[in-house]
Amino acid sequence: MAAITVLIADPLKALLQTEKSFLMRAGFEVLTAESGPAAVELARAKVPRLILLQLEIAQMDGVASCAAMRREAALAQTPIIIMGPTYTPEIRERCTKAGCTEFVIKPRKPEELLALVARSLSIKERQALRVRVVFNVTGELDNDRIAGKASNLSATGLLFLSEATLPLGAVLDLEFVVPKTEHTVKVKAKVVRVGWNAEGASEAGFHFLDLSQADQQQILNLTTP
Repeated sequence: MAAITVLIADPLKALLQTEKSFLMRAGFEVLTAESGPAAVELARAKVPRLILLQLEIAQMDGVASCAAMRREAALAQTPIIIMGPTYTPEIRERCTKAGCTEFVIKPRKPEELLALVARSLSIKERQALRVRVVFNVTGELDNDRIAGKASNLSATGLLFLSEATLPLGAVLDLEFVVPKTEHTVKVKAKVVRVGWNAEGASEAGFHFLDLSQADQQQILNLTTP
């Protein structure tokens, strides 16, 4: 199944790349634009499932960009969210008249952005992006090779079980084959949670740091109904 496409328009390039990277790790295909006209052209060409527009953006602000998109038949029903630094009834009215689905204060954290995307698409956050399956994983930490089993695979990470106790915050080079495929994934991953299961085995929750689009798609094919 193809990944859900999200278009983000934001004039701040560094922030735009952070937003893109975070949403890609959550399993979305992300299109980006740094100006209003570029966002409109991308929307016309790609017809994304969701569009996020910064209110203050170069050449054509979020309101004008939204209005231009709504004139396209293919985008008439697409959720379009306009995000701004502050809220006033006047701003909300301008955005609503342009045809936006919702005006919101721009999320300050990537996690809040992901929650906004999930809510806007009427899906439960990450619900369709995780599967319980046991498979082999190897990793390297400080040139030491660590082997174990993994489960709870998603486009953002996995749960790793091994005899080794891994330090919180450690970054490992992981390698595994996506279950039911011959596709090998090589990715850096950070330990974001540690603990022990009922049998006393060490558990580590990994968050992928640089998963490629091809690897994401292979995982999504497995985890998305």
